[in-house]
Amino acid sequence: MACVGRGRLSAAEVEPPPPEGRHVNLAGNENAFGPSPAAVQAIFKAAALSSRYPFREEYVLKQMLAQREGVAVENIVLGNGCDEILALAAAAFLAKDAELVAAQPTYFQITDYAGKLGAKVTWVPFTKTMHHDLPAMAAAVVERTKLVYVCNPDNPSGTVRPAAEVESFCREVAPRAPVFLDEVYLELGEDFAAQTQVPLVRAGLPVIIGRSFSKMHGLAGHRISYAVTTPKLADALSRMQMSSVNYIGVAAARAALLDREFPGWSRRKIAAGREKFAGLLGELGLKFTPSHGNFIFHRTGRPIAEYQAQMKAKGFLVGWPHAPVVGFEDWCRTSIGTDAEMTAHAAAMREVMAGRG
Repeated sequence: MACVGRGRLSAAEVEPPPPEGRHVNLAGNENAFGPSPAAVQAIFKAAALSSRYPFREEYVLKQMLAQREGVAVENIVLGNGCDEILALAAAAFLAKDAELVAAQPTYFQITDYAGKLGAKVTWVPFTKTMHHDLPAMAAAVVERTKLVYVCNPDNPSGTVRPAAEVESFCREVAPRAPVFLDEVYLELGEDFAAQTQVPLVRAGLPVIIGRSFSKMHGLAGHRISYAVTTPKLADALSRMQMSSVNYIGVAAARAALLDREFPGWSRRKIAAGREKFAGLLGELGLKFTPSHGNFIFHRTGRPIAEYQAQMKAKGFLVGWPHAPVVGFEDWCRTSIGTDAEMTAHAAAMREVMAGRG
C-alpha cells in the first residue's frame, strides 16, 4: 500500500519478487512488462471499494470500449478473459452435432469446449508457410457448420493473415456461419488500426471480434476481455453468461485505456525481446515462425515433453499447454519475458541445446 499517492511506478517497483524456487513462466503468453503504472494505481484505489458489484463501473467500461471501437454499447460484451468470450460463443452456437471449423494448430479453448458440448471440430491444416489456409477453411463450411474460428495473429504460430484476405474470407463465410475473429494479439502490432476487422461489425456482418486486456495491457491476472459484435450476436453471447466481471479488473482496464504512454512502450519492449529471441534461435539453427505475438513458435530438435523437462530443470516453464498436434511434436511456444528473464533463458537454452541440459 506504500505506493498509493506516489508518482508513476515501474513494473519492478510494483512486482513482488518470485518465491524462492519458483520457475520463470515463459509458457503463458503473459505480458512481463505490465500492467501500466496507471493501472496499478487504479487497482490500489479500487481495492477499498471492491466489496461492491461492478454493475455501474462495467457499463462505464463498455461505453469507453464502444467509443474506442466506433460502435454502440450494444455491440460490446465483457468477459472474464477472452477464454470466457470463446466459451460463450461455443455455448451459443455449438449444440450437439453442430460443427466448428478451425485451423490446426490454433488456440484450443473454443475447440476443446466444442468437444465438451458434443459438437464436431472440422480441422483445416496450416499452409506450408504456417498460416491459416483461408480458402480451405471457407471450403470446409457446410450446412452443419455453426461457427468458424480464426485466430489472427494465430496462437501458437504467431503468423498473421493480411487484412484484405481476412475481410474477403469473412464476407464470403459469415453469411453462412458466424465467424469468430480472435484478435487478442493484434494490438501488439503497429498496424492495428489497418488490420482489425471491426468495420465488418459496423457493416452488420455476423462477426465476433475477441479482445483482451491480458496481452498488451498486462492484466492477465484480472481476467478482463471483451467482444465486439452485432447486437444480435451480443445478445446471444450475453444470454450464456453466468457472472459479471470483477470490480478491480474493470477499474484497471479503464485506467489502461486512458494511459497513452504504456501501450507503445509495451509493444516496443515485446518486439525487442521477440527480435532478440529470434536471433538466438537463428544462432542455434532452430526453425521458427515469423511471430506477431508476444511469443515465438520454434523447433526444439527433440520431443517437446523432453525439452520442457530439460528447461524446467533449469528453472523455466516453456511450451504450449496442450497435447502436441501431429506433425508438431518437436515444436515449442516460448513467451517473451523481461530482459533479465530472457537473458537467463538464453543461457539455459544454449546449455540444453549443447547437451548439457
